[in-house]
Amino acid sequence: MKLGIKMFFGIMIFFSAAFLGCGATLISYFYDTAIEKEVESTAQLYQYNKFVIQAALITREDDWAKAAADGQAGVEFLVSDMNGTVALYSEDGSRLFTSFPEEGADFSSLLAQVQPERISYQFQKIRNRMYLLISGVVEQNNTRVYLITGADVQKILQQQEHIIQKFGTIYAAALGASVVLIFLLSSLLTTPIKRLTAATQKIADGNYAERVAEYGSDEVGQLARNFNQMASAIEEKIRELSDSARQKEDFAANFAHELKTPLTSVIGYADRIYKKELSREAQKQAAWHIWNEGMRLEALSLKLMDLTVLDHKQFVLEEMDAALLLNELACDVEYLMKEKGIAFSFTAQPVYIKAEYDLFKTLFLNLIDNAIKAGADHIKVSGFLASRTPSAQLYVIQVTDNGCGIPPDEIKRITEAFYMVDKSRSRKLHGAGLGLSLVQKIAEIHAGTLDFASDGSTGTTVTISLTPFLQDTGYETTSFSNN
Repeated sequence: MKLGIKMFFGIMIFFSAAFLGCGATLISYFYDTAIEKEVESTAQLYQYNKFVIQAALITREDDWAKAAADGQAGVEFLVSDMNGTVALYSEDGSRLFTSFPEEGADFSSLLAQVQPERISYQFQKIRNRMYLLISGVVEQNNTRVYLITGADVQKILQQQEHIIQKFGTIYAAALGASVVLIFLLSSLLTTPIKRLTAATQKIADGNYAERVAEYGSDEVGQLARNFNQMASAIEEKIRELSDSARQKEDFAANFAHELKTPLTSVIGYADRIYKKELSREAQKQAAWHIWNEGMRLEALSLKLMDLTVLDHKQFVLEEMDAALLLNELACDVEYLMKEKGIAFSFTAQPVYIKAEYDLFKTLFLNLIDNAIKAGADHIKVSGFLASRTPSAQLYVIQVTDNGCGIPPDEIKRITEAFYMVDKSRSRKLHGAGLGLSLVQKIAEIHAGTLDFASDGSTGTTVTISLTPFLQDTGYETTSFSNN
């Protein structure tokens, strides 16, 4: 059963039962109150009539009760003084007088319940009308008679029936209005849920871009917003998983290709040396090709080993002065810059960071190596503080070169394993497309971020953002240039 139908019938049953219960309680209260008032009024009449009879028993010397029971006299002298509808019976049960209708007036059961000094009442139907009967014993001067005083309560029953009919009409009208209101309310509440259900089904079918409309700031609107956020997170995660799967496929394909090319050369030149008589110069040329491809395989194996270690090893970061660290690393590559005729400049603001020396050196050398391979003739390294928020700062390390640059549409893929922007140039320089993958993992180990900026023609700027540990080291900014 659908939620809307459950809500509709659940609310209808609840309100129907509640309305019926309240109506029955009110009608019952009205009836009980009216009956209580009638009992009190009839009891007062009974007491008055009892007083009249007692007075007659005291003041009249003749035994009128016995005479009336024998049929020798009547009690009409009492009738004018009594109120209401009454009946008198002698001690032996003979009727002395009654103003009740003759037909259907049987008081034998009532008289059997009468006890001295107690009065009792009951309801009895006489000629299609309901009467409230109060009975008791009147005893005076050794004479005992039974007095029954009655009141017609048929009007109370008729009023109760009239109220029940009116309540039934009102109940039917209220129930009809409730059906419409509850149906509209359940539709209003379940329509967004139906939309969410339809959206979840579409997402389950693979349409991860599906979203629902967000209306209002109530719980339903908040649910829609949370659903859209969840859908966005799922879509992003699916995209990441798809990218990861594609990267793994590319990794396997590229790895096989990177192995195939040098191995084919090695096997070919080795076979040539083995099967043919070559001149000394041809042998040297073949050996050089074998050595060159072997160097490529060695570089590939070392890079893969580094990636494996970074994925599985826990590294301890130590507090280091970033300026001194960068200065030491810059000095290590300065001779290489002079040898290759590359203008090199360095400047760093002294700030303490947490780093692992060997990993940071690997990161630095890979970035410098990439800049050299890009054909740069000027490389600049700088480290400085930058504000992330008014209350937080970052230590930024930038490596800027004026090489061939990276096409903007390829920047997001350059940290993928084996991905190379210029494959022919990378292979010529023994590159395997793993350097920036190492740099990315090392930056993550240092809780930093790695960003690349390039227009594809005028060089590249690599930015590493780290969290500073201590900003004031007491040293001045370090810088030098080989120009």
